Amino acid sequence: MITLTPYEHMAKFEIGLEMGLLSLEELRRFLTRQLRSADVPYIYTDVYLSIDKGEEEVINAIFYQLQGNYVPDRSTDSVVRRSLIGAIRSKWDLGQITTAQCVGFLEKLNDYFTADLSCAAIGEYYRLNQSGAYSDRDFSAMLGSILMQGIM
Repeated sequence: MITLTPYEHMAKFEIGLEMGLLSLEELRRFLTRQLRSADVPYIYTDVYLSIDKGEEEVINAIFYQLQGNYVPDRSTDSVVRRSLIGAIRSKWDLGQITTAQCVGFLEKLNDYFTADLSCAAIGEYYRLNQSGAYSDRDFSAMLGSILMQGIM
């Protein structure tokens, strides 16, 4: 089991909010659980207090809290990236997002992390699959291999 640091959690939410993958309500639920512990990192308190001000304020609060405290890992094996893939997989498995949305989120990850050829190509393979030029089985295998990189 991989555990994210508070800064990694907030980096995940910052990117997830910007991508449209995660919501303020999901962030509120996460922070509410975290704030119940005895030793709460200040970043959680600061971000929680900004939630009612809207998404832009939350993203700004996270951004400013991360500055000087967190060096983002932009590699394809980044725990934040793998956690975001896990969120995509979870939402797709639960039917909260369509396959097209799933593919779109995977493509957007390349804007934040070192380009992963499989994530970069998944959109093209999805379009080929939809046109009948690429088999359902092959597309599903490729999508599954990408989604299995995720951690929950």
